[in-house]
Amino acid sequence: MWKAILGLLTFRLSFAATPKKIAAFLEGKGETDRRNAEFAAPEAVRGAAVQLAPRAYRDWKDYASEIYRLAKSAVDAGAQVVVYPEYVGLAPLATVPGWKRMLRWLFGGTLPALDGPFPQPVDGRLEQVAAALHGYLYELYMYTFSTVARLQHVYLVAGSALFWEEGRLINRCVVFGPDGQPAGAQEKICAIGPDRALGVEPSGLIEPVETAVGPIGVVLGTDAYYFECFKILREQGARLIAVPGVGGGILPDLLRCRANENGVYALYACYASGGAARCGIFAPLDATPGRNGVVALADGPQACALAARTNLEKLHLAVIEGEPNASFLAEDYLHSYRYCGKLPLLG
Repeated sequence: MWKAILGLLTFRLSFAATPKKIAAFLEGKGETDRRNAEFAAPEAVRGAAVQLAPRAYRDWKDYASEIYRLAKSAVDAGAQVVVYPEYVGLAPLATVPGWKRMLRWLFGGTLPALDGPFPQPVDGRLEQVAAALHGYLYELYMYTFSTVARLQHVYLVAGSALFWEEGRLINRCVVFGPDGQPAGAQEKICAIGPDRALGVEPSGLIEPVETAVGPIGVVLGTDAYYFECFKILREQGARLIAVPGVGGGILPDLLRCRANENGVYALYACYASGGAARCGIFAPLDATPGRNGVVALADGPQACALAARTNLEKLHLAVIEGEPNASFLAEDYLHSYRYCGKLPLLG
């Protein structure tokens, strides 16, 4: 039965949101007069991290409107680079007719959540669902972010989406330039959590994306657990690291450590569902006003675009090594990895 249903869904969705429809809808919202990315200087790069409130979108236009609105908010605040959360390309899944029943069929009766234990799909079903939905989700992800980047004349680090390519599932972030064209991409390095459950194929390559504001590194979600990702990007010249994440856990505190030990800025985008998870912009301790590694932090769980100025020129002046943080290490988080700086945990 589900084979026939998925076939009908594929046919219906192929007409729902075409590239022309997506572009026409977003173009109707207008184009900004600002050209932030054209006036970039290392001492004044303004970055923005997007925070989304998890919700089911009414339709694809509701989804595209929120992507546009948050990008415009960031650009109006002067942003030249805007980072969205991981898996933002999966959000339109809630606009697919019967999506909850489909997911329960896929996962054997369980409805999964990205921020909790993730179930294994039933053998043989993932391939059918991925093949049926890939075209719809791919076009919404690629053409929504491409069009918004072009209309707002800004670099968009477009979170990530799951790409179904030749029988392989890939968690990939595409970076779009102010002309709307892809400037580069980064795939997930380590498949854990939902990626492992879904059989996402990890990548062995990490390198920055070259932009007019300088090289931008992308570290996807839990790849931030591994200091090597930041160190490799730092050695390749990246001083601005985009971290599209999901939210929760230790990532905000961990990213302050990563920023401090590598001498970089980290732009963390995430989902907020009422817990402690907040998007933020982090830097070495000596490069932040309160010497706590925080440049800016969202003040609540609402959807927002958090923008702040970075100064890439002065990063080399920051002291990036310090005494270990005993209270942080006492929690035994990934004890085999290196933590630096006296960082109080964020409340």
